[in-house]
Amino acid sequence: MLILYGVPVSTFTTKVRIALHAKGVDFFEQPPPGGYRSDTWRAIIPTGTIPAIDHDGFMLAESEAIIEYVDEALTGPPLLPGDAQTRARARMLARVHDLAVEPAIRALFPLIRDPAKRDALPALDNALQDRLAQLERLRGADAAWMAGPDFSTADCGFAVSLPLARRLLEALGRPLAMPASLEGWLERSTHHAAVAAGLAPWRPATEAWLAQAMGAQS
Repeated sequence: MLILYGVPVSTFTTKVRIALHAKGVDFFEQPPPGGYRSDTWRAIIPTGTIPAIDHDGFMLAESEAIIEYVDEALTGPPLLPGDAQTRARARMLARVHDLAVEPAIRALFPLIRDPAKRDALPALDNALQDRLAQLERLRGADAAWMAGPDFSTADCGFAVSLPLARRLLEALGRPLAMPASLEGWLERSTHHAAVAAGLAPWRPATEAWLAQAMGAQS
Protein backbone atom coordinates (compact mmCIF):
# COMPACT_ATOMS: atom_id res chain seq x y z
CA MET A 1 0.00 0.00 0.00
CA LEU A 2 1.19 3.50 -0.74
CA ILE A 3 1.98 5.65 2.30
CA LEU A 4 1.40 9.40 2.14
CA TYR A 5 3.45 11.34 4.66
CA GLY A 6 1.90 14.67 5.54
CA VAL A 7 -0.44 16.53 7.87
CA PRO A 8 -4.12 17.38 7.32
CA VAL A 9 -3.66 21.17 7.40
CA SER A 10 -0.95 21.17 4.74
CA THR A 11 -2.02 22.62 1.39
CA PHE A 12 0.44 20.51 -0.58
CA THR A 13 -0.39 17.33 1.34
CA THR A 14 -4.03 17.99 0.52
CA LYS A 15 -3.17 18.58 -3.14
CA VAL A 16 -1.62 15.09 -3.29
CA ARG A 17 -4.47 13.59 -1.27
CA ILE A 18 -6.96 14.92 -3.83
CA ALA A 19 -4.89 13.45 -6.67
CA LEU A 20 -4.71 10.05 -4.97
CA HIS A 21 -8.46 9.99 -4.55
CA ALA A 22 -8.94 11.06 -8.19
CA LYS A 23 -6.62 8.26 -9.30
CA GLY A 24 -8.44 5.74 -7.10
CA VAL A 25 -5.28 4.79 -5.21
CA ASP A 26 -5.49 2.81 -1.99
CA PHE A 27 -3.25 4.70 0.45
CA PHE A 28 -2.54 5.24 4.11
CA GLU A 29 -1.70 8.70 5.46
CA GLN A 30 0.45 9.43 8.46
CA PRO A 31 2.65 12.24 9.84
CA PRO A 32 6.34 12.15 8.94
CA PRO A 33 8.43 10.19 11.46
CA GLY A 34 9.82 12.61 14.01
CA GLY A 35 7.70 15.46 12.68
CA TYR A 36 7.95 18.02 9.90
CA ARG A 37 11.56 19.23 9.38
CA SER A 38 12.85 17.06 12.23
CA ASP A 39 16.28 15.44 12.07
CA THR A 40 14.55 12.05 11.90
CA TRP A 41 12.53 13.12 8.88
CA ARG A 42 15.52 14.83 7.22
CA ALA A 43 17.37 11.51 7.44
CA ILE A 44 14.63 10.12 5.15
CA ILE A 45 13.76 13.22 3.08
CA PRO A 46 16.78 15.56 3.21
CA THR A 47 14.70 18.70 2.65
CA GLY A 48 12.54 17.81 5.64
CA THR A 49 9.41 18.83 3.76
CA ILE A 50 5.98 17.33 3.22
CA PRO A 51 4.30 15.69 1.45
CA ALA A 52 6.23 12.60 0.53
CA ILE A 53 5.26 9.07 -0.40
CA ASP A 54 6.60 5.59 0.18
CA HIS A 55 5.51 3.28 -2.62
CA ASP A 56 6.86 -0.19 -1.87
CA GLY A 57 10.11 1.32 -0.59
CA PHE A 58 10.39 4.04 -3.23
CA MET A 59 10.49 7.39 -1.43
CA LEU A 60 9.54 10.54 -3.30
CA ALA A 61 8.97 14.15 -2.23
CA GLU A 62 7.54 17.25 -3.96
CA SER A 63 3.83 17.28 -4.67
CA GLU A 64 3.89 17.64 -8.45
CA ALA A 65 6.54 14.94 -8.87
CA ILE A 66 4.45 12.66 -6.65
CA ILE A 67 1.30 13.25 -8.68
CA GLU A 68 3.01 12.62 -12.01
CA TYR A 69 4.69 9.48 -10.64
CA VAL A 70 1.38 8.13 -9.33
CA ASP A 71 -0.23 8.86 -12.67
CA GLU A 72 2.44 6.96 -14.57
CA ALA A 73 3.05 4.10 -12.15
CA LEU A 74 -0.45 3.19 -11.00
CA THR A 75 -3.67 2.25 -12.72
CA GLY A 76 -6.72 4.47 -12.65
CA PRO A 77 -8.19 7.49 -14.40
CA PRO A 78 -5.44 9.64 -15.96
CA LEU A 79 -4.41 12.76 -14.10
CA LEU A 80 -2.69 14.20 -17.17
CA PRO A 81 -4.55 14.63 -20.46
CA GLY A 82 -3.80 12.42 -23.44
CA ASP A 83 -2.32 14.80 -26.00
CA ALA A 84 1.01 16.58 -25.65
CA GLN A 85 -0.31 20.13 -25.83
CA THR A 86 -3.02 19.63 -23.21
CA ARG A 87 -0.55 17.80 -20.94
CA ALA A 88 1.85 20.73 -21.27
CA ARG A 89 -0.99 23.12 -20.43
CA ALA A 90 -1.88 21.10 -17.33
CA ARG A 91 1.76 21.10 -16.22
CA MET A 92 2.00 24.84 -16.80
CA LEU A 93 -1.10 25.56 -14.72
CA ALA A 94 0.09 23.25 -11.93
CA ARG A 95 3.31 25.26 -11.77
CA VAL A 96 1.40 28.54 -11.83
CA HIS A 97 -0.37 27.23 -8.75
CA ASP A 98 2.80 26.24 -6.93
CA LEU A 99 4.95 29.23 -7.90
CA ALA A 100 2.50 32.12 -8.21
CA VAL A 101 -0.99 31.65 -6.77
CA GLU A 102 -0.21 29.56 -3.68
CA PRO A 103 2.59 31.92 -2.49
CA ALA A 104 0.22 34.89 -2.87
CA ILE A 105 -2.23 33.08 -0.58
CA ARG A 106 0.49 31.99 1.86
CA ALA A 107 1.51 35.66 2.21
CA LEU A 108 -1.72 36.15 4.18
CA PHE A 109 -0.61 33.80 6.98
CA PRO A 110 1.35 36.41 8.99
CA LEU A 111 -1.73 38.66 9.02
CA ILE A 112 -3.76 35.86 10.61
CA ARG A 113 -1.19 35.51 13.38
CA ASP A 114 -0.43 39.19 13.97
CA PRO A 115 -3.06 41.97 13.79
CA ALA A 116 -0.27 44.56 13.68
CA LYS A 117 0.57 43.37 10.15
CA ARG A 118 -2.93 43.80 8.73
CA ASP A 119 -2.18 47.18 7.19
CA ALA A 120 -0.61 45.08 4.43
CA LEU A 121 -3.95 43.41 3.63
CA PRO A 122 -5.06 45.70 0.74
CA ALA A 123 -1.74 45.28 -1.07
CA LEU A 124 -1.66 41.50 -0.53
CA ASP A 125 -5.28 41.18 -1.63
CA ASN A 126 -4.53 43.19 -4.78
CA ALA A 127 -1.54 40.95 -5.51
CA LEU A 128 -3.74 37.88 -5.15
CA GLN A 129 -6.38 39.40 -7.43
CA ASP A 130 -3.68 39.99 -10.05
CA ARG A 131 -2.62 36.33 -9.83
CA LEU A 132 -6.20 35.13 -10.19
CA ALA A 133 -6.78 37.40 -13.19
CA GLN A 134 -3.63 35.96 -14.78
CA LEU A 135 -4.86 32.45 -14.03
CA GLU A 136 -8.19 33.14 -15.70
CA ARG A 137 -6.43 34.35 -18.85
CA LEU A 138 -4.07 31.39 -18.87
CA ARG A 139 -6.74 28.72 -18.48
CA GLY A 140 -9.42 30.25 -20.68
CA ALA A 141 -12.84 31.14 -19.35
CA ASP A 142 -14.65 28.41 -21.32
CA ALA A 143 -12.80 25.39 -19.90
CA ALA A 144 -14.81 23.19 -17.54
CA TRP A 145 -11.67 22.30 -15.57
CA MET A 146 -8.35 24.08 -15.29
CA ALA A 147 -6.69 22.54 -18.34
CA GLY A 148 -9.68 21.45 -20.38
CA PRO A 149 -12.78 19.27 -20.26
CA ASP A 150 -11.42 16.74 -17.74
CA PHE A 151 -10.22 16.95 -14.12
CA SER A 152 -6.41 16.80 -14.09
CA THR A 153 -3.32 17.50 -12.04
CA ALA A 154 -3.87 21.19 -12.83
CA ASP A 155 -7.00 21.14 -10.66
CA CYS A 156 -5.60 19.44 -7.56
CA GLY A 157 -3.73 22.36 -6.02
CA PHE A 158 -6.32 25.01 -6.75
CA ALA A 159 -9.02 22.78 -5.25
CA VAL A 160 -7.51 23.43 -1.83
CA SER A 161 -5.75 26.79 -2.30
CA LEU A 162 -8.76 28.76 -3.50
CA PRO A 163 -10.99 27.61 -0.61
CA LEU A 164 -8.07 28.47 1.69
CA ALA A 165 -7.81 31.96 0.21
CA ARG A 166 -11.53 32.48 0.70
CA ARG A 167 -11.38 31.31 4.32
CA LEU A 168 -8.31 33.40 5.20
CA LEU A 169 -9.77 36.57 3.74
CA GLU A 170 -13.07 35.85 5.46
CA ALA A 171 -11.20 35.59 8.77
CA LEU A 172 -9.59 38.95 7.97
CA GLY A 173 -12.95 40.53 7.24
CA ARG A 174 -12.50 40.77 3.49
CA PRO A 175 -14.36 38.80 0.80
CA LEU A 176 -12.48 36.97 -1.92
CA ALA A 177 -13.34 38.45 -5.30
CA MET A 178 -12.67 35.91 -8.05
CA PRO A 179 -13.24 36.11 -11.80
CA ALA A 180 -16.60 34.59 -12.74
CA SER A 181 -15.10 31.59 -14.56
CA LEU A 182 -13.04 30.69 -11.50
CA GLU A 183 -16.14 30.94 -9.32
CA GLY A 184 -17.80 28.46 -11.68
CA TRP A 185 -14.78 26.18 -11.52
CA LEU A 186 -14.73 26.35 -7.71
CA GLU A 187 -18.40 25.44 -7.53
CA ARG A 188 -17.83 22.42 -9.81
CA SER A 189 -14.81 21.33 -7.80
CA THR A 190 -16.75 21.24 -4.52
CA HIS A 191 -18.99 18.56 -6.06
CA HIS A 192 -16.12 16.43 -7.36
CA ALA A 193 -15.83 13.25 -5.28
CA ALA A 194 -12.01 13.32 -5.11
CA VAL A 195 -11.97 16.95 -4.01
CA ALA A 196 -14.60 16.34 -1.33
CA ALA A 197 -12.64 13.34 0.00
CA GLY A 198 -9.33 15.19 -0.17
CA LEU A 199 -10.66 18.24 1.68
CA ALA A 200 -12.47 16.23 4.39
CA PRO A 201 -9.47 16.12 6.78
CA TRP A 202 -8.21 19.54 5.68
CA ARG A 203 -11.29 21.58 6.59
CA PRO A 204 -11.42 20.82 10.35
CA ALA A 205 -7.63 21.04 10.60
CA THR A 206 -7.70 24.47 8.98
CA GLU A 207 -10.49 25.66 11.25
CA ALA A 208 -8.54 24.45 14.28
CA TRP A 209 -5.41 26.27 13.07
CA LEU A 210 -7.38 29.48 12.50
CA ALA A 211 -8.97 29.27 15.95
CA GLN A 212 -5.58 28.72 17.56
CA ALA A 213 -3.81 31.44 15.55
CA MET A 214 -6.48 34.06 16.07
CA GLY A 215 -7.22 33.01 19.65
CA ALA A 216 -3.57 33.55 20.55
CA GLN A 217 -4.08 37.25 19.85
CA SER A 218 -6.50 37.74 22.73
